[in-house]
Amino acid sequence: MALPLALGLLVVAAVVTSSAAGAGPSTKRATHGLAPAPAAPRNILLFIGDGMGEVQRTAARWVQVGAAGELNMDDLPVGGWSRTASADNAVTDSAAGGTAIATGVKTNNGMIAVAPDSSSLTTILEFARAHGKAAGLVTTVQIWHATPAAFAAHVVSRTSYSAIAAQMLGEGVEVLLGGGENQFLANSISGCFGTGTRTDGRNLIAEAASAGYAHVCTPAQLSTLDASTTPRVLGIFSDEEMTRPFSPGLAVMTQRAIDFLASDPQGFFLMVEGGQIDWASHDNNGANAIADTQGFDAAVAVGKAFAASAGNTLVIVTADHETGGLALVPGSACATPNGPFDILDGGQFCVRWTTTGHTSADVPVTASGTFSHVLSGSYENTHIFEAMYKALTLDEAVFLPLILGH
Repeated sequence: MALPLALGLLVVAAVVTSSAAGAGPSTKRATHGLAPAPAAPRNILLFIGDGMGEVQRTAARWVQVGAAGELNMDDLPVGGWSRTASADNAVTDSAAGGTAIATGVKTNNGMIAVAPDSSSLTTILEFARAHGKAAGLVTTVQIWHATPAAFAAHVVSRTSYSAIAAQMLGEGVEVLLGGGENQFLANSISGCFGTGTRTDGRNLIAEAASAGYAHVCTPAQLSTLDASTTPRVLGIFSDEEMTRPFSPGLAVMTQRAIDFLASDPQGFFLMVEGGQIDWASHDNNGANAIADTQGFDAAVAVGKAFAASAGNTLVIVTADHETGGLALVPGSACATPNGPFDILDGGQFCVRWTTTGHTSADVPVTASGTFSHVLSGSYENTHIFEAMYKALTLDEAVFLPLILGH
């Protein structure tokens, strides 16, 4: 397959960066030198907290472990910052943000895994499957929503939900867990949560069963599936987005996804989205934003535990953008749902919002495992794809500019 344009440009960048002197992140990465490249990670775990900026992480940290503590996503050895602008706007949406991470190419807001000229882009999930790995997508929103869609579908508009759902199944993604049953069923067919909304007459759940998927729609059904005999799983737990409190929770879905994927002899790629951190922040609801960030961090803990046990696993935690312009104010002069919240090691704080939309703030990236070192410093969100692609392929044309800087 042809490399995305962004990767091709990195080859040129290597000529410049290899001769440049200076301080900062580029110099830090250069200390890795040209040591022999380690083996490619068997597994890649990518966690995306939709709308989760640094302050959302801080609020959850204060409540969960205190100001002096660390969340699971904090306690990773490599840290960096991702710049989130899309191709046509300083403030990205989730479609363009997800596409940049999934493909290494910046596109226009509203587009899913296609370039601004509408040409299709190859995603890291598709590259992983082409290398023989299994793949999974997990979210608390509709599985066909913007962020998961960016890894397994290609449409000009993120609102082409029916097409996205069909493409995701057509891609053969081994594990799909989240909400959104309505787009898997025709408007004449009833499912676990009501009647579908497709107008093409298709029953994608029946098609999935014919393709070897086990279909589940309750936490009990998910928990009792035998991972050793279940090669493909379609778990849809709501008509649209999952409702709070999420059942099954994001950590449970993450664990089950790993259970199903880990038996693949070539390893796997898994993207886990804390999708409703964004929704809570759009609503300016501090309590839900904190709770959803805590739930997301619990899912990260599952991924870290697996990586520690299995080894040879790259773990990345990031966001597609920040939502809400969140700020934290010490004290108790606030009202539900925005405080006051107790800080575990003492004191209280209130949540303040500056917008109900997205912002242009850089978002944190933390990582561990093979090739995680290339995620230190400050970079465009497309660099997260580049790091995963390098880890997947050991491509020297990508490796040199990544270790030498941008």
